[in-house]
Amino acid sequence: MCQGQAGGVIRRYYDQQPEAEWGRLERHRTEFAVTLRALEEHLPPPPAKVLDCGGGPGRYAIELARRGYEVTLFDLSAGCLQMARERAAEAGVTLAGYEQGTATDLARFPDETFDAVLLMGPLYHLLGEKERRQALAEARRVLKPGGPLFAAFISRYAPLRYVAIREPTWPLEQPERLEMLLTTGILPPRGVEGPEFVAHFAHPTEVIPLCRGEGFEIVTVLGVEGLVSMIEEQVNALSGEAWDAWVDLNYRVARDPSIHGCVEHLLVVAVKPRWQAVLRRVARQLNQAGVAYKVVGGASAALHGVPILVKDIDIEMDAEDVYRFQALFADHAIEPVALREGETYRSHFGRFDFEGVAIEVMGDLQRREGENWVPTAATTETTVDLDGVPVRVSWLEEETLAYIRRGRLNRAAQCLPHCDHGRLLALLRGERATGVL
Repeated sequence: MCQGQAGGVIRRYYDQQPEAEWGRLERHRTEFAVTLRALEEHLPPPPAKVLDCGGGPGRYAIELARRGYEVTLFDLSAGCLQMARERAAEAGVTLAGYEQGTATDLARFPDETFDAVLLMGPLYHLLGEKERRQALAEARRVLKPGGPLFAAFISRYAPLRYVAIREPTWPLEQPERLEMLLTTGILPPRGVEGPEFVAHFAHPTEVIPLCRGEGFEIVTVLGVEGLVSMIEEQVNALSGEAWDAWVDLNYRVARDPSIHGCVEHLLVVAVKPRWQAVLRRVARQLNQAGVAYKVVGGASAALHGVPILVKDIDIEMDAEDVYRFQALFADHAIEPVALREGETYRSHFGRFDFEGVAIEVMGDLQRREGENWVPTAATTETTVDLDGVPVRVSWLEEETLAYIRRGRLNRAAQCLPHCDHGRLLALLRGERATGVL
């Protein structure tokens, strides 16, 4: 079945029963409460602009609007959008917009429109990985640098836990669908009369690589039902301090990966890296000015695909070019370039701040060897495309050896699986010169 046909089934499912989706989060109070805790912790303060993409009848959109956020609700279902209008009016809040469409096409919104994006529905109704990646890519495009993404998935074994309670003979009655679920995570449409839930159920091991693959840095992954998935009725009936205690407990354990295979929903909290937008702008100007440079360190490793969080950007160049860098970005200097010497390294060093992202530049970097100073800057170079801008970086293999030399073995271990074996051997054998050893 093609994506368009599946989309039609999903649209009809929600058009025919928008009230069921609204009431679902009343029945599953823990999911709603834990998700709100995540939003409270990671959203920028109101009145930030939020896109609730696939937000259905607007439970989260209306709650965030009540808290002062400027929320645009976007959904495939006209029925859900109509209910959202009604519920917003009842709540006395105003949403910034009600837009109908598919999460794989957000072309009506310009780049970097929103301070945060909620993608808490579409990813489990897009049956193909290509479509899921497209939805993430569109969310990233419309998200401002540094903004958070909240992406929800239904876990692989949730439907089996569901039928164990309600339809225990289902594995015998539907062996083909059981096998498809176990091997692909997909339950496709059956062509039956009435509403039909069609979804992709994600294995916990696939959600982080999927989001990272579309350029997001992962903050955390939460199992939002916590400890009470499928056994929540007594807890959901609580109120006051008892209810608050269970919300606290479930939010505390939601990060524990040991429960992620036994909850119904996984919530990935990620960010569109601010450092990438800064580096893209800086690299474009350096390229245009003809300044020779190489991005090294953690940013270089991340650009090569190593899943690490980048705290700042390190750039190496020769002494002449480091002063040209300073001339280009003088307004950003917080530690002007000068020859600086420590116990181990010396260079023409400067520190710059770009919207909270630190860039450290080093010209003619040297390290101490006994009584002498020897060059230790990266000698290898390649380019990585960063959203259409070529960025000059050192080889990942040279970065890995530099980490080993500095005793940062954990970081080297993160890099090694991504290294090219031939390049690494060429450096170790001395067939390719390197200054880091």
